[in-house]
Amino acid sequence: MAVLPQGGDSDEGDGDKICLGVITAPHGVRGMVRLKPFTEHPRDIASYGAVTLEDGRVFVLDVQGVSKGIALVKLDGVDMRDDAEALKGERIYITRAQLPKASIDEIYQEDLIGLDVHDPDKGHIGQVIAVLDFGAGELLEIQPHEGKSVVVPFGDNNPISINDQGITLTIDEVWLNE
Repeated sequence: MAVLPQGGDSDEGDGDKICLGVITAPHGVRGMVRLKPFTEHPRDIASYGAVTLEDGRVFVLDVQGVSKGIALVKLDGVDMRDDAEALKGERIYITRAQLPKASIDEIYQEDLIGLDVHDPDKGHIGQVIAVLDFGAGELLEIQPHEGKSVVVPFGDNNPISINDQGITLTIDEVWLNE
């Protein structure tokens, strides 16, 4: 089961709006920006069509290059460094309709949120409240029946299966202890 990366944060109340990345800094003097993509491959950031900023401005992205996972992007209509600097920290969004349909063995991270989590030995554990990735691998934040949420690894070394009942994931006891 492949879990496709997707948006850092979807806005609450707007399930159709998917955050695709964030502008981190200007690049050069001709209005290019450095953009941290939330896509599996940095160049894919431009393959979804026009993007929208929080304030409703719409841009078409043109990836000029990639450096250490950061896309170097030209935004249509942004031609000067000062204009690019003003965009620093802006998140870019697409609508869910702009995403390609996941194949039969794939799921978007966002679609994991809210699913029940089961362990083959321990039974029902709780519910997924977040999918995290800080660079060392994917993590699920799970809210158990009682107590604080726990963060457990999943992916290649700890695969998940998804069915009508939710997620089945073998969870090492160490992750469930406080």
